[in-house]
Amino acid sequence: MKILILSNLASYTYNFRLEIIQALKKKGWEIIMAFDNDSEEKTKALSEYGQIINVHFNGKGTNIREELNLLRTYRKLVRSIKPDAVLSFTIKMNLYGGFAAVRKKIPYLPMITGLGELEKEGKLQKMLTVLHKYVMPRAKCVFFQNEANIEFFREKGIRTQKSVLLPGSGVNLEKFAFMPYPAEENGTSFAFIGRLTQAKGIEQYLDVAQNLSSLATFYVAGLCDKQYEERVESLNSQGSIKYLGVLEETRPLLEEISCLILPTYHPEGMSNVLLEAGASGRPAICTDRPGCREIVRDGENGFYCKAKDTENLQDTVERFLVLDYEEKKRMGARSREIVEKNFDRNIVVKAYIEELENL
Repeated sequence: MKILILSNLASYTYNFRLEIIQALKKKGWEIIMAFDNDSEEKTKALSEYGQIINVHFNGKGTNIREELNLLRTYRKLVRSIKPDAVLSFTIKMNLYGGFAAVRKKIPYLPMITGLGELEKEGKLQKMLTVLHKYVMPRAKCVFFQNEANIEFFREKGIRTQKSVLLPGSGVNLEKFAFMPYPAEENGTSFAFIGRLTQAKGIEQYLDVAQNLSSLATFYVAGLCDKQYEERVESLNSQGSIKYLGVLEETRPLLEEISCLILPTYHPEGMSNVLLEAGASGRPAICTDRPGCREIVRDGENGFYCKAKDTENLQDTVERFLVLDYEEKKRMGARSREIVEKNFDRNIVVKAYIEELENL
């Protein structure tokens, strides 16, 4: 079997799809991967499992000519490669790759990794809904990462031949093994890990870090949107935060921290950083949204905060700060239990293999 995988970036593909790719290779199937080469190291590692095709990708791009070029690229790939199946991840791959695959009547298996702009009311949502109504019913199987996204599709009248609910992208429980909780004498530390965007709640996190920097350490890691560069640099120089830039690996930082904070109101599929933190044995503070609430249970292995609400987030952080050390430690252990039981990446790998074998 020849399988074409359409993804956005080399780093994303390696971090979240490697185990699927390894399983496909183990079956003896031929693998072709198309993504934007943002990491020579990750691209080289992935090349051990199949052919790599570099495709320029702009996740936030809205230029019509650029978007049409991406669609044409996928159509050419499908036409020349003649795969037996096409796998895709994230909204642009799902739509453009879907068009390319269904036109050639090639089995197509997209994963809904979150709703993105599809969730936001307006003209763009209407257009995206129309496109999904054309592509998704023609997919052999649509993988979802949470129940809320399945319900959204139903409400919008986006049909599927078959849908399978997965535990997000899952997490590699060996790579993200349980780590002992940081020693009490090290004090309490928090981290925001992810793209520094408004929708991820970075503004609220920075506000709280500035207000409470005398009580705890606040780390920030991830690619910074231009609008926040000046403030992040200023807070970092003041010592209110410790900005670490983009991390190749999150494990060293997760080992240091007492609690992860993700005050997101972005339409998540299933938060990978919450999964990684939970697998590592760290509690979390997050919003009560799909893609977060499945991993964090209020009062058990973390707390919920309100979206876009600095005051509430600060109250929640202070609530965590006053917990005794053993309670924080117990929350971390509970995080590992929840993730280990429900979010093993092997569940995701098994689902893909079963669907491909069914073809």
